[in-house]
Amino acid sequence: MRQTSQAGFTLIETCIALVLIMIISSGVLPLFVYAVKYNSAAAIRAEALAIAQRKLEQLRASPFTSCTSSPNEVVTVGSTTTGSLTYTVDVIVTPVSSSLKNIQIVVTPQGRSTTGPVYSGKEAWMRGQVIIYTERTTLAVGPNLG
Repeated sequence: MRQTSQAGFTLIETCIALVLIMIISSGVLPLFVYAVKYNSAAAIRAEALAIAQRKLEQLRASPFTSCTSSPNEVVTVGSTTTGSLTYTVDVIVTPVSSSLKNIQIVVTPQGRSTTGPVYSGKEAWMRGQVIIYTERTTLAVGPNLG
């Protein structure tokens, strides 16, 4: 009779390997959940910032006299099939003088327009408001012209 050597894993070695993989994956899984949650919150804040910048450009393009406050403007971004997000845009214009106005643009993310939770509660800080402050002045001839 010839003896052949058989190589392979025993049942105990396989069980130990499975336990090690389970321990490692249970340590990595919370990190993955954390990353997904904060990436989605960052996308919401980035979209809110883009909306605020668009509103700021609209105000810059309009005449100085038509630059007025506009509370509770609703902006919806995204498609209705994949889920869209709704933002509330508040523009607060404060006249400082006849040629200077302070402008504050506040963009607040709201709940999903189709289905989904409202962005509030203990994690609302992740999806908080984006606020832009700026000043607007009239065009005037300076003292060095001439």
